[in-house]
Amino acid sequence: MAALLILPWHAWPALLLALMGAMLVARGVRALRAVRKKSRDPERALAVVRSLRTGIAGLCLVVLAIGWLADAAWLAIPALIVLGEEMLETSVMVAALEDGRRRASTRPA
Repeated sequence: MAALLILPWHAWPALLLALMGAMLVARGVRALRAVRKKSRDPERALAVVRSLRTGIAGLCLVVLAIGWLADAAWLAIPALIVLGEEMLETSVMVAALEDGRRRASTRPA
């Protein structure tokens, strides 16, 4: 890992990571704005959780890239921890919401 930090081009992967994170943040915000048009509450909740997951992942990648560029492990490590925790948490929420939606659609009327 130390060898990667002394290479003259070590900033390029970090900048690419930051760009990818910024694109994910923009995608999450765009998806969150589109949620307003949905009328059904369970589908709205599912769309909100998915857009939040995308936005949070993007923010964590941007913070990770900043930590990488600044050689600040105190910033990069918490970004990875938050990324993992939020991905787990929102994945459980998405699974629960999809299960509820599936059960609601298979109930006899």
